[in-house]
Amino acid sequence: MYLFFILAELVFLIGASLYLISLSYSWLSGAPYVATKRKSLAKIIEHAHIQDGQNIIELGSGDGRFLQAVAKKYSITGLGVDVNPLPIFKARFLARIQKISTIKFKIQNIKDTDLSNADLIYAYLLPKFIKTIESQLLKQTKKGVMIASHAFKIDYLEKYLVDTVKGETFKTYFYKMS
Repeated sequence: MYLFFILAELVFLIGASLYLISLSYSWLSGAPYVATKRKSLAKIIEHAHIQDGQNIIELGSGDGRFLQAVAKKYSITGLGVDVNPLPIFKARFLARIQKISTIKFKIQNIKDTDLSNADLIYAYLLPKFIKTIESQLLKQTKKGVMIASHAFKIDYLEKYLVDTVKGETFKTYFYKMS
């Protein structure tokens, strides 16, 4: 019995260490893992005007809760992108147990993500990081794409702002590219 507790403690410590390392890595990469509150998701999804058949990209997806919530309600295809492997593994696991096969999650730098086919881009990123993807958002996105930025305004998209939604903790800003 004593050996079992020692092994359990060891597994816990290794898991906690890996989790802290992955959080540190994502923080140093410019996109710390902070999940969108579940209570805010319904309101955000409602204001995003999602339709069946759309292609949605979640930048800084973490555990993928936005894409999963959308995929439960609409027939969409989706891609979640994050540099932090642990939340991505969690997102893949949750999608699998919920039998959601139309969304995928990649461990990838957001700067390497092709945004050209997206109908909706959802991002929960720090302003400093949003600034680093400016050329991607302005040059790679197609006309009519909706960009939803949770918690932080995107100053360089101000002229495209079409809606602002107050959530549990933060506002979400919606930009329609023309």
